Amino acid sequence: MKSIGNIQLLNTQKIAFLCSDKYSSKSVLASYDWVSEIKKQKRCVISGFQSRLEMDILDILLQGTSPIVMVLARSIFVKCPAKYRAAVESGQMLIVSPFDDDIPIVTRERARIRNLKVIELADEIVVGHINQGGMLEGILLETEKGVVVLDK
Repeated sequence: MKSIGNIQLLNTQKIAFLCSDKYSSKSVLASYDWVSEIKKQKRCVISGFQSRLEMDILDILLQGTSPIVMVLARSIFVKCPAKYRAAVESGQMLIVSPFDDDIPIVTRERARIRNLKVIELADEIVVGHINQGGMLEGILLETEKGVVVLDK
């Protein structure tokens, strides 16, 4: 895996946050409550941070000091985006990619592979919302790790 940032974060306890692209306001409220607690505990969160709610969770985490691991569904960035630079430089954030350098575009299949990597690297899995019959549901049915769904 290619990486930018604090590679030592892979050796910490990581809690995955995943969410389907379509979700309810109940999912949003539950996820915001969850991330507020995680920030207080300074737990390491791993995610692709691709769905809108996942991106919101990332924005909240970037306002604090909790460790963050972002797994890309494309090649690693050639240059660290400005939005993440301070977190990467301070050691708060690690950005990784399981893909070769010539994969600049996210596809559904690459997102699936990325989500599998997130689950593989995580010690715990938390989900904001799962769409019935969706890709995320299929992936989570295959894992033997426990899954907590926030909007139940």
